[in-house]
Amino acid sequence: MTPLDLTEAPPRSPREELRGLCALPRMIDIARAMLPGGNKGEYQIGREKTLSAVIFAAFGISAAQFVDIVRDAETDDDVADKIWPVARIPPAALGARLQRIKVADVPTELQPDFQQIYGAHLPADRLFFDVLEADDARTFTTRPERTSGP
Repeated sequence: MTPLDLTEAPPRSPREELRGLCALPRMIDIARAMLPGGNKGEYQIGREKTLSAVIFAAFGISAAQFVDIVRDAETDDDVADKIWPVARIPPAALGARLQRIKVADVPTELQPDFQQIYGAHLPADRLFFDVLEADDARTFTTRPERTSGP
């Protein structure tokens, strides 16, 4: 895959799905930004106890392995073909779980960083995906939204 510059446009929405798993297309975009020639800006994947870490654990891979898979893939489906056979949790079930995560579910040890990035006064019942999308919209008010892969 070709590298992306996430200082020019955000990754895809966390709600966008690949084979029923939300957040995976967004993670692919961030991994593409980590390739030589890319720019991940403020985005990251694989940090302990984050959404991407939960997904990596479900597939039994590390962030570095995921970036390698993305580097060697030509399409999003190529990435899915590589990781689907090792899934420890049905991807659709995992996706449904991820879509229900709320601000109140952010682990205690991550709350200081979360509040610094997204604000300290978010309602506890606000969905985390809403927070991510609002942050992308705020950051890229005049830039185009990324809507598809490769």
